[in-house]
Amino acid sequence: MVGRWKPRHILRIPPVHIQIGPTHPSRLASHYNNTLVHDLLYLHYSHTHAAHATHGPNLSQLDPSNPYQSNRKLSPLKGNRPPRPSALPISTENVTRLERIILHTMVKEAVTSKNALVSAAMAFKALSGESYHGGGNSNSLGVQIIKSKSGVAEFKVRAGLQISAQVELRGEKMWEFVGSLVDFVLPKLRDFRGIPMPSPSSSSTSPSAVSGVVAFGLPPTAMGLFPQIEVNVDSYPRLPGIHIQFITNARGKGAQDRARALLSGLRIPFIRG
Repeated sequence: MVGRWKPRHILRIPPVHIQIGPTHPSRLASHYNNTLVHDLLYLHYSHTHAAHATHGPNLSQLDPSNPYQSNRKLSPLKGNRPPRPSALPISTENVTRLERIILHTMVKEAVTSKNALVSAAMAFKALSGESYHGGGNSNSLGVQIIKSKSGVAEFKVRAGLQISAQVELRGEKMWEFVGSLVDFVLPKLRDFRGIPMPSPSSSSTSPSAVSGVVAFGLPPTAMGLFPQIEVNVDSYPRLPGIHIQFITNARGKGAQDRARALLSGLRIPFIRG
């Protein structure tokens, strides 16, 4: 009786990291790289000596050649406030650019029922197209369910309760979201006049003023105006509101103004409150 033939060596296929690249050039990304980046550089460039200050606190430097100062330490900063990051000189390397967008929503009904988050997670999934390590991108975390860090007895919120959803957009997905926002959503909102700006008397050294983050919220009706959701809006039992954070690379004094100038170039309006 002839036995079955067994191969001596089994061919093993090594793991291959496949990452899906961009299939088509983004219109807004091309507009930023070809037009907007030059306008922002021209707008924010400064020839003054103050614009070329070094990054970090202004500390007195010791002379290492002096034997009385060679082994001395720099005196610590006085005061109870942490040092603020100083603005770097604007150049072609650090011109204002959009790094990522964070979409967040909180569902009050999730305090009593976890199923209330399903509609919000489905809407964010359709809106962003992001999934965990989707397309071979290890930075993609997909739609995340956020838990409360502490409890609030007044609102019946316990620590560790799943109460909100969040998704982060980068690269082409980020530009696609901006395009859908300015082309389909904002023009259809009748009550939306623009993102409110702080008053002229507000502090220019506050944490929000020195960080290049622009955040605003949209009502639940705006979620149904996105083309990804409007095409099948009946599949979502209840659409929540959305909180949008535009995070840029601007830091230091005037970072908020530079971030607003970038978003204005992308056709996102602002209004003085």
